[in-house]
Amino acid sequence: MLHVYGIKNCNTVKKGLDWLNKNKIEFEFFDVKKIDLTTEIIDEWIENMSPPYSSENLINKSGMTWRKLSDDEKKLLLTTKNIINLIKKYPTAMKRPLITNNKKVLAIGFDENIYNEKIK
Repeated sequence: MLHVYGIKNCNTVKKGLDWLNKNKIEFEFFDVKKIDLTTEIIDEWIENMSPPYSSENLINKSGMTWRKLSDDEKKLLLTTKNIINLIKKYPTAMKRPLITNNKKVLAIGFDENIYNEKIK
């Protein structure tokens, strides 16, 4: 079963969930504001990414949380460890939804072409 990580009131997450429901794909939803995003969970995502994704794709650089960071904080985020720490501290900094299947990251964000290719 697919695991979908996101925030219920996020428009991009809503698009992803609507697509999954429309295509009758079963999934379990995890609200990242309500669960404890551990280092192990985030590290597992990073270890199980395949192209075109990398750890930097986990950060929503167009979101308000990112924009509120200082330039110095943004520069520090070039390492995987710092990306993990940022998401643990500010789950809203995460690009969403993030969809996994058997620990493998299938999609980050909503792109119907990627969903059709990797999820359908």
